[in-house]
Amino acid sequence: MFKSEIGNNSLFFVFLGPAGVDAVVTVIGQGKGYWSNPLLASDASPAYYILAASPWFFVLGSLIWFFLWYLLFQKLKEPLNLFFMFLFIAGHSWGSSSWLMRIFKQMNVYTKSNQLSIIFAWGLLIIYFALIAFVAVYCLRIYLKNRKIDKAFPAAF
Repeated sequence: MFKSEIGNNSLFFVFLGPAGVDAVVTVIGQGKGYWSNPLLASDASPAYYILAASPWFFVLGSLIWFFLWYLLFQKLKEPLNLFFMFLFIAGHSWGSSSWLMRIFKQMNVYTKSNQLSIIFAWGLLIIYFALIAFVAVYCLRIYLKNRKIDKAFPAAF
């Protein structure tokens, strides 16, 4: 069932992982003061304004954002669908990794004065990026097979 659902909209699922992680760590990574005063929200994207209103609005807004892109990815044709897939996977991978580093610092997983902790945090991010790449290749293969051009790239994937 899971593979058939991905097959129906595989390019959406390429970016859903990093986008979902980005949304979750955006909320988790907020400073202590945020929880008593949402106006202290920290985010570089336009979603800041929703986050500053309420973490619940941000969660709801994220779900609506994902749903709209799910629908759009079903309608978009090449090359726009591929452009947005790569744009979102890059943007949300960067966004989520910057929040992960902030969380690593808060949890003392990463400390500037300890080179081993720096390498460990770097390694965790590399594992995260490898997982994103694995899911992206898996979903992209499904997309290509559904397009019937996978035979044109037999060794590439």
